[in-house]
Amino acid sequence: MNKISILRNIDRYFGNLIITFLSIFNKIYKKEEKNPKNILIIRLWTLGESLLTLPMIKRLKKEGYNISVLVTKRSKGVFENVDFVDEIVDLEDFISVIKKFKKYDVVIDTEPYLNISAILGWFLGKKVIGFKGLFRDKLYDFKIEYNDKIHAVYNFCNMLKPFGINYKPEKLIPLKYTEKDEENVNKLLKEYNLDNKKLIGIHCGTAETAPWRSWKKEKFAKLIEKLVEDGFYIILTGSKGDYEVNEKVLNLVDKKFKDKVFNFAGKTNLREFAYLLTKFEVFISNDTGPMHFSAAMGTKTIGLFGPNLPERFAPFGKGNIAIYKARNLECSPCINVHKGEFKECKLNGKCMDLIEVDDVYNVVLNMVKK
Repeated sequence: MNKISILRNIDRYFGNLIITFLSIFNKIYKKEEKNPKNILIIRLWTLGESLLTLPMIKRLKKEGYNISVLVTKRSKGVFENVDFVDEIVDLEDFISVIKKFKKYDVVIDTEPYLNISAILGWFLGKKVIGFKGLFRDKLYDFKIEYNDKIHAVYNFCNMLKPFGINYKPEKLIPLKYTEKDEENVNKLLKEYNLDNKKLIGIHCGTAETAPWRSWKKEKFAKLIEKLVEDGFYIILTGSKGDYEVNEKVLNLVDKKFKDKVFNFAGKTNLREFAYLLTKFEVFISNDTGPMHFSAAMGTKTIGLFGPNLPERFAPFGKGNIAIYKARNLECSPCINVHKGEFKECKLNGKCMDLIEVDDVYNVVLNMVKK
């Protein structure tokens, strides 16, 4: 059992006990807030889904509310340069968090299933909004239906309904970057003689929560060879943790193509990565956070799906495409984020293997033509 599974089990069993206790006293601290002004958004994990909450948060700010966001180091980067967030509360500064008991008029718990976020919402807010359907919803004053058939962006925006707001955005919010970030990326591209080249970005890694979302390395390598033959230069993206995965893909690429493929994992920070994405003609990614960043930055984006449904997490926005060929597989989807279900794959990623190299290659060509 890995570290994440252990933490989930601790959250489930101990969290349920705490929620049972708190729900008994739930009404003691609840006050009727006729004119709520101070709103806390709880967003603790995953950069990708954190990005998907931004349209909802920006719409709330537009209505005149004061916006705070509770974060950890895994989500903080998304909110640091956002001009419609008034306060960032870091959970790691636990003493500061403790002092905020019942400070906020309303807490919106955007986390999909963990008990800890519901407990924090009860502690910090006078009223709490969250998704219904799990045991933790005993602590919520407003329970929002999580619809598996619509995109996560729309599910987050449905959390505005208790405020009387109906909102359905058409695009994501791009991350801001500085002139210094642009300068650093342009310098990096020039260093590798890529500043005037036709670039395609590829993200071969996935988050550790469900690594079977990955397309086969051999197929990434074959796709890279076909794209290089067409005159493209390929940049493999990611954090330092993706460097090794990228190298394994590179080792499968024919030697005659390798001088046009570059491993940029760990070479940019989050803001620099946001700017780098604007340099790509197309970005290709497994179903993971960088795919959402690409869509947010307005880059033509292709998402590869198998264990998860594109209806929920496709690259959001007009012109982006999710490739999913597992609708006839009984085991797909095997991931349900809202319920905390991450079933181990017993078929060696068969759902992802149904996606052929030419399926992706042909979509790339059509996107470039458009």
